[in-house]
Amino acid sequence: MKWLRDSWWIAAGVAILGLALLPDLVSLPEPQGALVLDRATFIPADGPEREVALPHAIRSHFGLGPSNNPRYVIEFDLPSVPNAGLYVYVPTVNRRLALSFNGEPILDFESSSLLTGSSVAGPLMARVPNRLVPGRQQLTVAVEKGGFAITAYLSEIYVGTEAALARAYNLRNFIFVQLKAMALAAHLVLGISLIYVYLLRPKDILFSWLCALNVVSLFIAIGVQFGWVPRLQILLPVVNVLVPTLGFLFIGFSLAVLGFRPPKALRYAAIIAPLVLLPVFLTGTVTVKSIMTVGDVVVLVASYLVSTGILLWGSVWHGSRDARLIVALVAVIAWYSARDAFVVVTAPEHGFNLLVAFPRPILLALVLMMFMRRMAASFDSLDRANETLNIKLAEREAELAAFHRQERTKTANLVREQERQRLTHDLHDGLSGHLASIIALSERAGDRSTEQAAREALNDLRLVIYSLDLGDKELPLALANFRERLVPQLRRLGVDLDWSMAALPEISGVTPGNALIILRVLQEAITNALKHGPARRIAIRGAIASDDTAAIWVENDGRSFTETAGGHGLGNMRRRAQQLGGDICIEPLASGSRLTLTIPQRLPNLSEEAAE
Repeated sequence: MKWLRDSWWIAAGVAILGLALLPDLVSLPEPQGALVLDRATFIPADGPEREVALPHAIRSHFGLGPSNNPRYVIEFDLPSVPNAGLYVYVPTVNRRLALSFNGEPILDFESSSLLTGSSVAGPLMARVPNRLVPGRQQLTVAVEKGGFAITAYLSEIYVGTEAALARAYNLRNFIFVQLKAMALAAHLVLGISLIYVYLLRPKDILFSWLCALNVVSLFIAIGVQFGWVPRLQILLPVVNVLVPTLGFLFIGFSLAVLGFRPPKALRYAAIIAPLVLLPVFLTGTVTVKSIMTVGDVVVLVASYLVSTGILLWGSVWHGSRDARLIVALVAVIAWYSARDAFVVVTAPEHGFNLLVAFPRPILLALVLMMFMRRMAASFDSLDRANETLNIKLAEREAELAAFHRQERTKTANLVREQERQRLTHDLHDGLSGHLASIIALSERAGDRSTEQAAREALNDLRLVIYSLDLGDKELPLALANFRERLVPQLRRLGVDLDWSMAALPEISGVTPGNALIILRVLQEAITNALKHGPARRIAIRGAIASDDTAAIWVENDGRSFTETAGGHGLGNMRRRAQQLGGDICIEPLASGSRLTLTIPQRLPNLSEEAAE
């Protein structure tokens, strides 16, 4: 069913949302065979020391107040010193740390391997000096607080051998540090690729919004990944005020995916928001900055939720394939944004593992897939258009070729017609006039043989002249002209003519050449009837012989004879009939005889056959 075929995106979305819940449902393994340090004396920069439980969170105040970094002092008993050496392992921390063991520094802020940013919370592992003796030990942890809005977080601490700690450290380091770094690298590569695509199609609304979204999101992603590095801290105010812009651009991008033009107000809001917020953030009080930071997060999460609703609406009611491809991942980004905000506010109760950085490069990869699908659809459409164009071009070429052939045929027919008219006039005015003069002179001289020969030549000439004016399907006209000339001749000889061509079917393919053959066969049949009959009555009829042949028969009341009776030019008549694909038949009657000429209803073109 169509609904089942179209429901793939629902199953895929459910699977993606299910996978998105796994980080909160699955716990990473903790070190085995190591001491767990979960109590410490907390010495803040601006207050009395107190006992705290680890994990512990320190609320930030944008760097206002004392500049000293808070410290944790942890005392514990070490029963024995392992030969393999001792290590300190911190599973989760989102600031650079300085460590000292029994008063001896083992790690300072500058040598810390953790690149700190508001989205980074990774593990840390450091080796303890070998000059240890069993008994009471003291570990001091100094936290680089800084002027940041994000809460400082320190997890419980483990002390043990490298074998006991390395597996847990490597796993957490891969997931929360290396994997986030790879996600940022993928974000950077894919983002630059999409920006390049925009440069190829700058007038496309979707590409325009996506390009702006990528520029802003890349800047924010770099800021939250490395923004706590001292040399980059100047970027943090800009990163903070660009967060609402990212939300507005995401809504515009979602509308563009569905083919809608985002409203101008959304574009103006994306531009004006950072311009208004930046001076307020730089000059505002702690309370103003805190409110702005919370407001930025609220706007961003709300924008992700609105974008999810837009894409879900387009997936269900508009059947948009592009929306169905990315709606589940946008929902995951909205969920992770809200979850991460909740984690930051409720730390340390809910840990400090932020996840929103992971799905963003996957979303960009899906967007690239969306563009590839669109590109493939465009290529398919272009191929179909080319195929249609080629078919139409072939049809037009065939029409032009046919038109060219028609024009050549018309031109050739016109030339032949002009030449035929000239030849007809020359024959009529020249040779015909000479034959008429010979007939007149022979009548005066009483030379009957010369007169008869001249009359036969004149009749044959007239057959030729009249046949030159014929066109296709004009055989009845040729027969009518033949009848008009025949009637006075027979009347002069005292012979009655019974003529009827009403039953003759339509004959096509008539040319002057094959029409002349038919007329000559009829002329020869009448001449034989008059010479050898002698006939006093001649009947000429047209009829249908079969489905594809026609018949013209000439019947006379003269002497009865058969084809074997000798002479009468029968061989010459049969040869002419066979040229047309027909035949003749002579049969005797009770009084006289009958000649039947059968011809096809479509006559062959003798000139084309001769050319072949």
